[in-house]
Amino acid sequence: MTDNKVKAMRFNEGKRKWSLVDFKSLEPMVEVLEFGERKYAAWNWKKGQAITELCESLLRHTFAFMDGEDEDPESHLLHIGHMMSNLMFISYVLREKPEFDDRFNKQNVESTVNNQQ
Repeated sequence: MTDNKVKAMRFNEGKRKWSLVDFKSLEPMVEVLEFGERKYAAWNWKKGQAITELCESLLRHTFAFMDGEDEDPESHLLHIGHMMSNLMFISYVLREKPEFDDRFNKQNVESTVNNQQ
């Protein structure tokens, strides 16, 4: 018997390859998002937050993780889930809510410095 299978044409060049994502690794982030849904509201994070506040939270979780702490004492969830969530929030704000980008070097640095003198 001859294999006469003909593959259908697909034009996927340049499209995202979601098959490269390890979805199981994203579960700690989803757990943090579910915690946030209970604590605040579903999609509360989409309202936007200052980039500096998100970075500060990211750094707190990163430093605790680097110090050997795996679990956040408040949520009892993994710090890596909080880190991934904060990075997703930052990515979202940069793309969808640029008015929340309050990083110092994104502001008019010269006028900021002059106003502080």
